[in-house]
Amino acid sequence: MRLVLLGFLLSLLTACTQNPEWTLFYYPDEPQIPADAELSEHISGYYGTSEQCLLKGAGMVKLSNSGIGSYQCGHLCVAKEQNGLSCQTYLDSLIPTSD
Repeated sequence: MRLVLLGFLLSLLTACTQNPEWTLFYYPDEPQIPADAELSEHISGYYGTSEQCLLKGAGMVKLSNSGIGSYQCGHLCVAKEQNGLSCQTYLDSLIPTSD
């Protein structure tokens, strides 16, 4: 019985320590994502899925006083040595854009 309880507790701890894979970057009152923006200054949350991240960004724009803003979600972002961030990929739409 104790072994089962210990296993259950360990599984709970593991579930609580999962790292979110998506980082939301929000730019209030900016109609487009600024090219020179410092990502670390615009972090607005961490999410488990790209859809959660993008929906939160869209909701923040919708609820802003001006109704203007832009956002993007970075996948697997890590800190760089020079106080910045680097992400493997970026999304700014739920619908893929074609070029």
